[in-house]
This record gives sequence, structure tokens and C-alpha cells, in this order.
Amino acid sequence: MPRDFLYENILRPLLFKQDAESVHHFVSGCLQSSAPLLSLLPFKYAKKDLAVNLFDHALSNPIGIAAGFDKNGNLISALGHLGFGFAEIGSVCARPHGGNDKPRLFRLSADRALRNHLGLNGLGAETVVRQLINKSASLPYAVNIAKTNNPAIKGDEAVKDYLYSFTCVKELPAIYVAVNVSCPNTKEGCISEAGLIKTVLEEINRANNRGLPILLKLSPDSGDQFLADLIAAGSKLVQGYICGNTTTSLVGLSGEPAGIGGISGPPLKTANLELVRKIKSMKSAEQIIIGVGGISSGQDAYDYIRSGASLVELYTGLVYHGPTLVKQICEELSALLERDGLNLAQAVGSAWDSCKGLK
Repeated sequence: MPRDFLYENILRPLLFKQDAESVHHFVSGCLQSSAPLLSLLPFKYAKKDLAVNLFDHALSNPIGIAAGFDKNGNLISALGHLGFGFAEIGSVCARPHGGNDKPRLFRLSADRALRNHLGLNGLGAETVVRQLINKSASLPYAVNIAKTNNPAIKGDEAVKDYLYSFTCVKELPAIYVAVNVSCPNTKEGCISEAGLIKTVLEEINRANNRGLPILLKLSPDSGDQFLADLIAAGSKLVQGYICGNTTTSLVGLSGEPAGIGGISGPPLKTANLELVRKIKSMKSAEQIIIGVGGISSGQDAYDYIRSGASLVELYTGLVYHGPTLVKQICEELSALLERDGLNLAQAVGSAWDSCKGLK
């Protein structure tokens, strides 16, 4: 039997008759308008055993909604009522942008995956900040910033573009700011110049008068040397890494997928877990990892945590499994920790051996 019988047997088939992006906008509108009602529904995990302290912010659990679901900060009044411990808003860019041509969001139902070529569509940093200021947040949130989707913005102009977004968002009560250098859905794709990324991080740190934690969002498609260069560049400039973004690889898919763009969901899990392990082996002890990609069960979350992630984020799993998913993941994760006699902090990186790496 499906874990959410009503959603998976009745609601999802109806929703999946429509274009994926249209459904996303419809569901987002429903969430916005029904936030007070959602607070009355039993979507939250009630126990305290999964509580997390992240950069001096108390989170009820380590499960976040990944960037891309709430690009413009419209849903922060509702997402906490779905049981999430935190949300990552964005990606937010300096300038408003309509994104790539439609259709640009595709379901890969056989693999319970999505293919996304949205292209960093959004209202721009100034508008997003105004919306976040004027809304009552139902959970702690972070903000993800990226370069505006315009290949003419490069070099020093790219640095200024990131810096403008950061100066807009830095006064918000955010847990952290994520610097996204790994979106595969823009006209130029992922940023491939480690020197440029280092300059962006240096300029953000100079402007970071509040001491906001800065995280770098990485791609599973990056080569080992490039990742090593980024970790070296970020050793004193970031407080952690998000592992990772969507992938353009077709490995693990059951057939040729529709559309173009980055793939998320279960086919991404193996690559992003490997990315977590690589970054765990290279980062400094005080830096954290947030794991993203293919999480739709407590076991998925536990795999990331045991590999070195302190927290995890999901998006695609919510599309396929519905609004009870976060509570189910928390319940399953709690049972796995109890089975192994660990608390959440002890479980982080527990698959590692100090001499041999992963067991």
C-alpha cells in the first residue's frame, strides 16, 4: 500500500494529467491560501529527538525543502506546516528573469524523477526580499543566490551580480546564504572557473558585516580537481557545502527522458551521495554538509547523514509522495537511529572510519 494512499492514488493521478510547471504554480497557490488551515493538519513530526541547532538557529528536524520549490519566498508562511525543519528560498538572482522557454519542467514518472530546465526564473533580489520581509515565516529559512541567467554577465560583472544579490538579502533573518555556482539550466551552464568563484566568495565575505554563514552549492557533474580547487578556495570563506545540484547525466534512468535540463529524484542519489563523501574527505572539520538528491524515505536521509551530511533537503520526493512525506521520513529516520543506538549528531559521518574512509 502507498505510504500516502489518498495522494498517490487519487490526487497525484489527477495532478499528473496537467503540465508539471502549471501544477507547481497551482499547488503553490493552494499552499499560500491555505497556510492557516495547514497548521491544523497532522503533518508535523512531534518528537524532539531530531531537533538540530544550525548556526545558532533551532530546527525541529534536519529535513529542509530544497531551493527551486519556493523561488520567490511566497511559501514561507506554509512550508513549516508541512513538517519541514527549514526552507531554502531561491535561487534568487540580482535581476528579474523569465527563465528559459516552455515547456521546461518534465516528469520522468518511471523513475519518480523530474527534469528541470527552468533557467533561474524569478522576480529578482529586491522583490524577493520585500516579500520575505512582509510575510510571517512558519519555519527558519535560508536564501540561495545565483548569477542572473545572462551569458553577457561574466568576469567582473558576474562578481557584481552575485554581490548585489547578497547585499539585498544579507539583512534578512536567514540561517545561511547559499551561493549557487552549479545550476546546469542557464545558457552557459555551471560556472567552471574556480578563480571566479573564489573572487565571488571573497567579495561576499567583505560585504558580510553580519557574519552570515555562507554555503557553496556544488554540482555532482564537476571533476575531482575542480572540486578540490573549490574546497581549497572555500577553506576560509565558507561554512559549508550543499551537495549537490541536479545532474545532466542520464545514468540510472530507465529510458530516454523528455526535454533537456538537470535531473532530480532517485536517479540523482548515487551521484550526490558520492559528492557528499568526496567533500567530507576534503573539507575542514568545522564545515558542514547539506545533502540533496533523491530523498524520499528515512533510509535515504540516513544514507546521506551517515555519509557526512548534517542535514538534508528534498523537492522531487514531495511531488511524487505528497504532503505527509516529511513526517514519514522523520518517523523512519528516528526508528533507524534508535535501531543503531545513535542520536542524530552521532550518526553524522558514522559510515566513516578515521583510517580507511567509508566502511
